[in-house]
Amino acid sequence: MYVLKCGLQSLRPLLRHRGLPFCIVTLCLFGLVGTAANGQAPKLLPPPGARIIRLTRHRGYFNEPSVAVNPRNPQQVVVTYQTGAHIAYSQDAGAHWRTALDTMPGNYAVSGDVSVAFDNRGHAFLCYIAFDKLGTDEYWGHNATRNGVFVRRSLDGGQTWQQPPVPVIEHATKPGIPFEDKPYIVADNTNGPYAGNLYVGWTHFTLTQSVILLSRSVDDGATWSKPVRISTQAGLPRDDNGAVEGFSGVVGPDGTLYVVWADGTHIVFTSSHDGGRTFAPSRGIIPIAPPYFHISGVDRTDGFPVISIDPHAGNGAGLLYTTWSDYSNGDVDVFCSTSADRGRTWAPAVRVNSDPVHNGADQFSHGWRLTR
Repeated sequence: MYVLKCGLQSLRPLLRHRGLPFCIVTLCLFGLVGTAANGQAPKLLPPPGARIIRLTRHRGYFNEPSVAVNPRNPQQVVVTYQTGAHIAYSQDAGAHWRTALDTMPGNYAVSGDVSVAFDNRGHAFLCYIAFDKLGTDEYWGHNATRNGVFVRRSLDGGQTWQQPPVPVIEHATKPGIPFEDKPYIVADNTNGPYAGNLYVGWTHFTLTQSVILLSRSVDDGATWSKPVRISTQAGLPRDDNGAVEGFSGVVGPDGTLYVVWADGTHIVFTSSHDGGRTFAPSRGIIPIAPPYFHISGVDRTDGFPVISIDPHAGNGAGLLYTTWSDYSNGDVDVFCSTSADRGRTWAPAVRVNSDPVHNGADQFSHGWRLTR
């Protein structure tokens, strides 16, 4: 596992060339793989002024990372990755890193699907799923064993993590239980009416369908609300194209929670104006190619959307960005679309990567943050 550290000045020429505002900064980029049609990886020049830092001492099955910067102390950066809920933390803005101890749950065999966020108090939160054994391959709701979504809190920038984990939702082993998959945690760090709220959204797989659920915490992660369904249309029950999956969320300057996911043919969008209590009917906003795809030499790959916001644009409401990757051009590319009207309308997609179209190289595992 590696982290890419670079400054805003080094990215400005690239952002200007791509027609994107200077506020977009990729804080970390993991697992970027390009495979040309001849089977050889294309030669990629390193970003100017960037430094790649290795977080793990040995090779391993490390993937699906998430990164968060403490808004009260930007020197503190936390990265989480799987398999197993691992944490690396930095106290000097990413120059040096250490691995936190005892972050994997001791009472479950497997943990993963990790994400991390800092709240407006400067507390870090690790979110993950845990289970003993998967059910039928890709049909996780069939023969599922005990599983759940859990959150742990750190008060010292990621060095130590409080026990025991707090369950957002948990199921004991019994016939017919669902499987909770791919959660993502979001913190409201605005000055809005719901500042300090935490939100976790995820996919709920049953024998017959998949839906997106969301739970919120208003007490610094100590307790979590009963989950509410926020996907108007259900997806297929198999963890593949056609399921509703890939929850991502961001909070606007007025406290509005904006979220996206994929349903197999579209990026789906909804929002909440009351701190996650209720949501507008979800709707497809951008047509996409199937979000699951095969990359040579990679076990499993997806292009699920990520949503972010520039809070200073969009006439005070914020300029929303969503990025995703798909193979609509044959090879896999990364795309971006924006909305300046709270998600009502979205601009035509822009291809982010600058290599020639149809050259056989795949770009995926995208991720970004916005800063100024």
